[in-house]
Amino acid sequence: MNYFATLVFLLLSANGTFLPFFNIDWFLVEVLFIWIGLTYNRFDKRDLRFGGYFMLVYISYCSFRSYFFLNLPIRFYISDIIYLFKYILPSMIYCALLKEKAIDYLSRVIIDLTKISIPLYCIQLVAGDALYNIGNAVAIPPHPPGYTITNFIVFTYIKEHHYQNSGFSWEPGAFGLFLIIGLMMQLFKNGFKIDSGVKWLALGVLTTLSTTSFVALGLVYLMYCRANGVKFSTLAIVAVPVLAVAVVKLPFLLDKVIDIYKHDMRDLQNIEFLSAWYIRRGEEMPFNRFSSLIFIYRQFKWQLILGVSNIFVETVPYLQNANTSSGIFEYFAKFGAVSFVYMLTRAGQFFGKFTQQKELLIYCILLILVLGFSESIFILPLMTNFYFLYFYARPLHEDLDGD
Repeated sequence: MNYFATLVFLLLSANGTFLPFFNIDWFLVEVLFIWIGLTYNRFDKRDLRFGGYFMLVYISYCSFRSYFFLNLPIRFYISDIIYLFKYILPSMIYCALLKEKAIDYLSRVIIDLTKISIPLYCIQLVAGDALYNIGNAVAIPPHPPGYTITNFIVFTYIKEHHYQNSGFSWEPGAFGLFLIIGLMMQLFKNGFKIDSGVKWLALGVLTTLSTTSFVALGLVYLMYCRANGVKFSTLAIVAVPVLAVAVVKLPFLLDKVIDIYKHDMRDLQNIEFLSAWYIRRGEEMPFNRFSSLIFIYRQFKWQLILGVSNIFVETVPYLQNANTSSGIFEYFAKFGAVSFVYMLTRAGQFFGKFTQQKELLIYCILLILVLGFSESIFILPLMTNFYFLYFYARPLHEDLDGD
């Protein structure tokens, strides 16, 4: 039952299939987790106290900033409370359900989903149209406008990303996020050894061809080397020349970053024209990493300390038909830098259960920052997990039996 609950939880987080796109599904998943917990006696008073305390602090925080610092209609405050019960509560119940076994099952299921994605990705490369036609015949939602996309629940094919593996997520970069988080958990779980699970996850990252995922994989490799006593001098001799060649030669690294930056600066200079153009076409205006960050900062400035609202986009006309992609600054706009520091602190406490080396904890925090720079990830239940995992996690020195 732990495996099934984790699979549902990850599919809910991944936005690749129908689960997260219908409000009723979120409610049904919460009911499912509560039913499993009650049936198998997984919950106790400690869970209720911990969860109740978190909810009280969250509601108090939103009430405090709404009353003293914001002058917005009540619907913005209501949306923040709904966010708690829709997006955060599933993580809270999941962590209470699996407790210390959560890290084992999260890495295990991510590895299994990666194993499924690799052969399907190979089929995608050689027979993408046939794969799309099969998926289109099955017609599993969602069907987002502007993309030629189909999904098989545990695998997503996007024609616009024909050479990249999207796995069970909504796009390749997001799939890379799940792989990197799974890789971190697998390494902490097995004492920083290269096992078959680590190999599968690393291979999965390579198939995403995602700039952010490649940078994150490099950080994971650095963390692995340092955990196993490799000196910086040795790493510099071996890694620096390889990285220098890769950054310059691979088109999805330095060249892509420079192109995105130049494109974003042009978009910011012509934002009024572009916004009107996309509205006439009935489409969303895409903000890339740099333009999202700069635009959000220019709009809200000091308000980013405590945040504005979960639906902050409705306070700015240009954002109401825009799709931003700076996860960190989106989080600042939703819940503030104060809340973001709190989440990073809890994530650090979680990883601190598996290592006493402060250097490794710094790498973990850097990884979260790297992943969050390019993707709107902090709304995902996989990431809100970090509010709670530290409370239940303990080092795993023995094999856990499957349920």
